[in-house]
Amino acid sequence: MRTVFKSWQLIAMSVMMVFATSCEKNNGDDPSPGKVLGGEGNILIATTVKNPDGQSGQSYVQQMPELSGTLSMSKGIQTGFGTPISIVGNDVFVFPEFGGKGTQTIIRYARSQKGLEKAAEMQIIPDSNPSNLTQVSAEKAYIPTYVLGRIMIVNPKTLEKKGEIDLKQYAHHDASPEPAHGILREGLYYLPLNQLAENWMPYADYRQVDVVIIDTKTDQVVKVISEKTSGLCFPTRPFLKEMIFTNEQNDIYIACAGYFGYDPTYLKNGFVCIPAGKQEFDETQTWDISGTGIEGSAYKAASVFNCKYIGHGKVAAYAGIVELNGNNPYTARNAMAVLIDLNSRTIKKIEGIPYTDGYSVAIEYHNGEIFFAAYGVDASGIFAYNPITGKVRQALSASGNICLLYTSPSPRDGL
Repeated sequence: MRTVFKSWQLIAMSVMMVFATSCEKNNGDDPSPGKVLGGEGNILIATTVKNPDGQSGQSYVQQMPELSGTLSMSKGIQTGFGTPISIVGNDVFVFPEFGGKGTQTIIRYARSQKGLEKAAEMQIIPDSNPSNLTQVSAEKAYIPTYVLGRIMIVNPKTLEKKGEIDLKQYAHHDASPEPAHGILREGLYYLPLNQLAENWMPYADYRQVDVVIIDTKTDQVVKVISEKTSGLCFPTRPFLKEMIFTNEQNDIYIACAGYFGYDPTYLKNGFVCIPAGKQEFDETQTWDISGTGIEGSAYKAASVFNCKYIGHGKVAAYAGIVELNGNNPYTARNAMAVLIDLNSRTIKKIEGIPYTDGYSVAIEYHNGEIFFAAYGVDASGIFAYNPITGKVRQALSASGNICLLYTSPSPRDGL
């Protein structure tokens, strides 16, 4: 049993560190101020082209006018391998490679129909692993640092650091609770903590969901709340914004990845809920989806790789399938596109979308369709699913892994 345990630990660590590997050199265009790069359009795409080992390659961010034809990366801005990206209005924040390699800066690009222009830059502590930005106001934003266990308080326009919030005291065993991706609700910042051991997976003696609640007026911790009953863990992934969301009633739901399906002895994963007007979990709303069969398949979900709330209790998601893990976590196509109903507690396979690997799990909602990035065996690119008709069409072909898709600017964006 100990040999099996060590084997899945190594695989799981590899999955978590997909974003921690890098190319030795970035030969892309220098994003100098005043130079507009990345192509025209109002659709933003980030793409990774992997080497055969699946652990290295090149990544690019670019714009395009529409989702059609075949993706060309000739106008893409080269970034670090698999870099996290946050988008706030017309601002695109590109973070360093997860894992401390490459240039240790955060860059803000000003986005327009014409392209992306470098507008601000921030040097960070090497290997601190910031991976997302949540804007609190026009002059304040929070950036969690995964390894340091702190939240940087910055001006989102200038990227000037204004202060920090130390979360180390809330860590289990080590020096960081691994703050992941948070959400704002009624003046409070709800930030899930991944609480990871040395193998980048949850502690065996700490399978629970922790969320730190911060008052955005004072930048002080109000409290830490925990859901301990279900055994769910790994709430949100640090670079995936949509794994924490609110529904029409303003309830907060948090998707929990668990062990990504790589611990065969512990496959719990699913959703927890902090109801509107409350600062505690409602455990009656917790749902461990690992015991629910996926309609249209012979499988059950071993992890939530990514998700997107589309309304009326429905969640579009990529579910990890343990039977499809294979031997190489970098190349295994073990993610299935599904539609999850939080109200009826059902999961249904979306036919027509290829099984994909862990790089291409982006999901976006636009003009009544749900767009899934998928890197399949026979087809790859962007696939559009109509939830009314149930039909799927391939909207865009791509030779690489599309890892981010942003297609929904609001009218005030001016795009």
